[in-house]
Amino acid sequence: MNKPGTDDSLKDDLEAILARIQNYCAYQERCIKEVDNKLMLWKVSEAKIKKIKLQLTKEGFINEERYARLFVRSKFHVNKWGRTKIRYELKTRTIPENLVQKAMEEIGEDDYLSTIRELILKKMSEIKTSKHLNIRQKIITFVTGKGFEFDLILKVLTELKI
Repeated sequence: MNKPGTDDSLKDDLEAILARIQNYCAYQERCIKEVDNKLMLWKVSEAKIKKIKLQLTKEGFINEERYARLFVRSKFHVNKWGRTKIRYELKTRTIPENLVQKAMEEIGEDDYLSTIRELILKKMSEIKTSKHLNIRQKIITFVTGKGFEFDLILKVLTELKI
């Protein structure tokens, strides 16, 4: 049997679409925008998309706050992203500002500064010592590219005497 969304005759089968999108959400935490994109890709009508999203929310398959908190934790701890980059990525996923604020509480200040320190020391070890003049600038560029705030980077660089 064809999967929902792969055949025009099946795109109207609400139960099949709901079951398939539930599997999609159960596999990994999803935000509403990701669900919207997937359903539009499957050419599901707007009216059915609304019904499906309501059902998914009611059954707990999608929860924007849970998604945002998990996103913040994983991007900070695993990818070593800073608040600026995380906030930007959540906004591109249309997560409401109040939920972004709550989710950002997942990052402790000590952990945050420790991660900046770790990234600076990592970058320092990678830079060739013969190019001594640009070390500070290369470190700043690298760490700001990871989404950390310039003033905090300077604070840690000063603490490390770099």
